[in-house]
Amino acid sequence: MHLLIIIATLIITLVFMFLTYLLFRNYFYSIIFPLNAAARIFFISALFGSGMSLYLFSESGISLLNHYYETNHLGLGIGVFLVGVFICFCFNIVIFRTTILINKISIFENEHAELAKGNLLIAGIQSITFLIFIFLLSGPLIQLILNLIQ
Repeated sequence: MHLLIIIATLIITLVFMFLTYLLFRNYFYSIIFPLNAAARIFFISALFGSGMSLYLFSESGISLLNHYYETNHLGLGIGVFLVGVFICFCFNIVIFRTTILINKISIFENEHAELAKGNLLIAGIQSITFLIFIFLLSGPLIQLILNLIQ
């Protein structure tokens, strides 16, 4: 059973991170290609934040998967785990777009132009904002989902 959970988690993680990479890569390549240092900083922090979000969601998902396995509902457990990963993916996209919107409103700079120019300050502010949102909002969202499941 534990081997099955490890293999399923590995496959889900690889697919999740690959899709996240493609999504963010397309966004950053639309700004500048090849990526400069500022765009790379924000790109790497977006991938790191997405990975941490997946980690936080997977902890609860694996606990639910174990619970459903013990009650002989493994298919339901895998389904709930996949829905949680999908919610995590959507959550990352929403937080990424929200970060860009908030920084666009608060900084009064054209984010695309500043990243293309290599403005490290803008990239750092956006990176930190994204990571803070991921760390602060993942926990409450997970608790909300767990409360809805019960």
